[in-house]
Amino acid sequence: MAFVPHARRWRALAVLVAWLLLPPRSDAWQTATGHAELGSQICEWTRKEGTNAEPADTRNKVGIPDRDRNQMDEVRKEYVESLKTYRELVQKDPETYLPQVAATLNDLGILDSALNRIEEARKEFEESLKIFRRLVQKAPEAYLPSVAATLNNLGMLDRDQNQVKEALKTYQELAQKDPARYLPYVAVMRSNLGNLANAQNRTEEAHKEYKEALKTYRELGRKKPETYLPEVATLLNNLGNLDSARKRIKAAREEHEEALKTFRELAQKDPETYRAYVAATLNNVGMLDRDQSRIEEALEIYRELAQKDPETFLPEVALTLNNLGILDSAYSRMEEARKKYEEALRTYRELAQKNPEIYLPYVAMMLNNLGILDSDQNKMEEARKEYEEALKIYEAFAKQNPEHFATDVKRLKKLLLELPK
Repeated sequence: MAFVPHARRWRALAVLVAWLLLPPRSDAWQTATGHAELGSQICEWTRKEGTNAEPADTRNKVGIPDRDRNQMDEVRKEYVESLKTYRELVQKDPETYLPQVAATLNDLGILDSALNRIEEARKEFEESLKIFRRLVQKAPEAYLPSVAATLNNLGMLDRDQNQVKEALKTYQELAQKDPARYLPYVAVMRSNLGNLANAQNRTEEAHKEYKEALKTYRELGRKKPETYLPEVATLLNNLGNLDSARKRIKAAREEHEEALKTFRELAQKDPETYRAYVAATLNNVGMLDRDQSRIEEALEIYRELAQKDPETFLPEVALTLNNLGILDSAYSRMEEARKKYEEALRTYRELAQKNPEIYLPYVAMMLNNLGILDSDQNKMEEARKEYEEALKIYEAFAKQNPEHFATDVKRLKKLLLELPK
């Protein structure tokens, strides 16, 4: 049976599902020719669950832990020095060093994207693309993959599906001649197009792209299961979220269950990498089926992971507490719901001290949920304070990003008007 809370509560409560949009071992950000070692190091940082999952969406972007940011700053200095050297060398020998300038610019753009230096990343990608397009005129076989990689990166940065579609078309042409090498990139482009469509609420388009990517990854997984099974499971999880949102409950359940089974198998061999994915999928299928035991299992995993890596996993602990609180509230276990909401709120407040741009909206979300709980228990003054604080946060964010936060502002104003004077 699918989880269907009370209609009023469902409209107002913020339910969180875990989107696994940048799975491990896939290049949603593409390095270009050259700098393979440093480039892959950067991609490993940008692949962490959630990072750049929905570009420029502060409510879905996880901050980079300070220790990684420090390392990335050091790597960035190396890139800047390399770029300076290549620019000098290109004056004497452009044929040899112009490709290195373009590759370094692309990889520096990936790093600046991860560091949220958006304008710098855009300029770097654009200059890189311009150079690669020039190079491809003389040597298409050598530089078409780099054109596609840079188009993808610029498209993901700017949420421009046309650029990612051009990258897809290029990879499809390359895959006609060399499927073993380029079919994985075709799948990545499909997945990225699905991510963009999902971020812009084009759910049918997102569903279609994810399905196409899944079909390709299943093919690839038959030959190299260790490499591509994680991608299969990730896409199944995301399709499950889309189908759940579209009330296709049977399809969503099947997708989440297959994803969960796959991630459990992967976690047997590599728990450090995949236990978090098990927890995310447990959370999703638990909310779909109103299965508290699965969400509690997810919470137990996240608490253990947060002991070793609080910066990464405390947000997931809070997310899961919120979802358990929603279930408790739906079953009229109000005091249990309150305990979970309050712990989630404390956690998000602590996180917002270090990273307010990312976590203040989650503080507002928890205040929203606590306000509804207090309103249901006739604690109107407490509810009013919570709604007012949440509204203040959402209004501040709506000034910068009305597309994402105007609905929240409208909802909170309505909830405040509905409170008895």
